[in-house]
Parts: sequence; structure tokens; C-alpha cells
Amino acid sequence: MTADLAQRRPFHLAVVTANPLRIGGMQTFTRFLVETACAAGWRVTVALSGVDIFDGIEGSLDVQHADWVDANLAGDRRYCLRTILARRRWFREHRPNVALFLQSSNTPFRASVVGAALAGTPVVMTHRTMPWIRDFVPPGRHLLRMLPGLGLHNRRQILKTRIAAAFASRIIYNSEFVRQQYESIYDYPQGKGCVIVNAAPPAGRTIARQPSQDCVVIGYLGRLADEKRIDVLIRALAAMRHRRMARLLLYGEGPLRDSLAKLADELGVADRVEFRPSTSDTAAAYAEMDIVTVCSRRESSSNTVLEAMAAGRTVVVSDAGGLPELIGHGEAGVCVPVGDATALAQTLDHLAEDQDERIRLGQKAQTLARQRHEAGQVGRQWLTLLNEVAAERGCLQRISVDRSKAEPVAIPG
Repeated sequence: MTADLAQRRPFHLAVVTANPLRIGGMQTFTRFLVETACAAGWRVTVALSGVDIFDGIEGSLDVQHADWVDANLAGDRRYCLRTILARRRWFREHRPNVALFLQSSNTPFRASVVGAALAGTPVVMTHRTMPWIRDFVPPGRHLLRMLPGLGLHNRRQILKTRIAAAFASRIIYNSEFVRQQYESIYDYPQGKGCVIVNAAPPAGRTIARQPSQDCVVIGYLGRLADEKRIDVLIRALAAMRHRRMARLLLYGEGPLRDSLAKLADELGVADRVEFRPSTSDTAAAYAEMDIVTVCSRRESSSNTVLEAMAAGRTVVVSDAGGLPELIGHGEAGVCVPVGDATALAQTLDHLAEDQDERIRLGQKAQTLARQRHEAGQVGRQWLTLLNEVAAERGCLQRISVDRSKAEPVAIPG
């Protein structure tokens, strides 16, 4: 291929992703990347498993329902030769400049990563969740009871994940904490690692809220799942000295919806807790809230926190994973110990009483989100990195990123 021909042909990006749900942090990130690439004039082919979230995106976009993994992310984790060869055929047929694997749970696309690399396609992997290491000791032992089960399981998990990482040209993390965890626990090569933060919603999507001293609304938007520890938030509300001047607004769905409602009733705060379904209009949801709280026990980076910061809300987070990074380690929000309902109640009491502090923290949060997470800037980082990976592998002459085509795009949900 001549240099002139390479320049005339649009960059071809293959995106491999799984969307068990339509709305969520992973879906927000995935759609943002595809929109950014299409807006830059790139050709994008999506190998999709699950729900199609790409409606309405303009540009050269081909969404193929590959269904390489199921709703439980099973089907591609095993290094099965037949699967690897099938994935290699797919990449040889489509011939993308780069294959971008968007993964939220270690490496569900292991066979596909190997297949892409064997087809000669440069691979970029993302890790957007914490390393999944068992934190309990199972009762059984192996090899005539000489080896503990915990060590064996974790070593197998680490080895399988490290094999996929060996085939990647770059590994992209969404926080420095996540990068450090994978490089220390999984022994990932530091030379392949890079942090690109999540993009904040454009400023035009925020809705102003008038502060109130009569009733302070504490909010959460996201999945009602065990790792999010919404139970800690409900217990904190019950422990507040001024709980009668506060109410809790929970947007989201998940397996714990009924048990959380029962807990609120048992603690005598059911009249102060309102459950609402998931919404794609996050700007309107945050407009109802004074304080946004995320109590997760495991979190790499949180779109809920970032969206709340961009909306100018006061944020309170648990000291888990990459959450402290998002708020500048306390500069633009408040950190509390993981699972400590008493400390959270004290923090919420203080913020409920001090309107000036809420306004100050909200302004700090909005400034930080706009400076570090501006959508156009984050989009250009991705375009530049993908272009560099393709150029390093000799797939095409380096194409300069057209900054005028990488302006902020609307970030859904």
C-alpha cells in the first residue's frame, strides 16, 4: 500500500464490546468512543454482543451482532482453538487498522484478543474495573489437601488474563489506581499501560438547582447491586441527626431493589426514601439532588460521580479504588471509609447544615470535571493513541488527528 493510498482510505477501527444492558457506565463510555471515531471521519465496525446502543450515530458505522459472549460474559473466556481461529477469520475478513476491546470485567474477550493478534491486527485492550481477586478463603484444598484453593484459583485467573495482555499493544485504564492494581497483582508490563480518564458530559447539558435549607436531597444514580453498598447509604440516612430535613432519591434498577426497600422500612426511613427507575436523562435527575453519594466497595472510576461533578453537585464517595482520584483526593468532594455508615451520616449531617460548603464543593467539582475530563480533550487522546498503535505496527502511514473533527459529542445517559 502506498502512502498516498493510506492517506485516502479512512482509518478503520474495530470495536469489540458487550452490552448486557442499555444504560450504564460501560454503555456511556462505549457510545462516546464510537461517536468520537465516527465524528473524526473514521470507519467503525462494531462486533457486538448484547444490546445495540448505537442508534442515531452518524458516520461510517457498521454494527454486527457477533454475540461472541452472552449476558454473563461467557463464551469467549476459554482459549479454545476453534474459537480463536474463527475470530482470526473475522479480523482477516474485515482488516481493521486497530481492534479495540472494551472490557469491564477482566478479560471476557480472551479468545478474540488472541484471534485478532494472529490475524495481524494491533490490539488495544481496556480495563475499566478492579482486578477480580477472591478475597475469601474457600474451605477446600487441592492436590491431596496440600495446596489452598484460594492461591490456585487466583493464580489461574491471573495467568489467563496475563496471556491476553501479552497479545495487546496497549492496555488502557480509566484511573491510575486501576493501573497500579493490574501492574502489581497481575504483573502487567508497565510499558503497555496508559490512563485515559472518562469524559464528562458537555457543560450545556447541566441544569441549575436552587439550594434549599428546608429539605436536602441526597441522591444516587446507578445499579442497585451489592458492590454499590446502597444499604450503607440507607443506614447513614437513618443515623443522621437531621434526617427529617433530608430525603434520599435513588435512580436505578437491580437485584437489591426489594431488599433495600425492606431495609428502609425496618430502619423507619421508608417515608424519606424514594425509588425511581433508571433514566437516560441524567441532567434532569441530578437537577433534583443537592448531594450525590456513591458508597461502592469496589470502583475503578464512576460515571455517576463524574456526571454529578459536571452538574455542579456536592459529591461524597467511599475511599475505594479510583473514587478518591475523581474528586482530587478531597479537593472537590468528601471521602469516607468504605462501609462506614456512621462516618457517612456525620458527613451528610454537616453538609445538610452547611449550604455554603455544599456550594463551594459543587463549584470545585464542576471546575475539576471541566478541566480534566473535557469530552473533546478525552476524545482526542483516544484518537491519537489508536492512530499511534496502528502506525507502530506498520499498518498505515501515520494519519494526523483532525482536531476540528474531535469536538465534544453528546454523551448519553
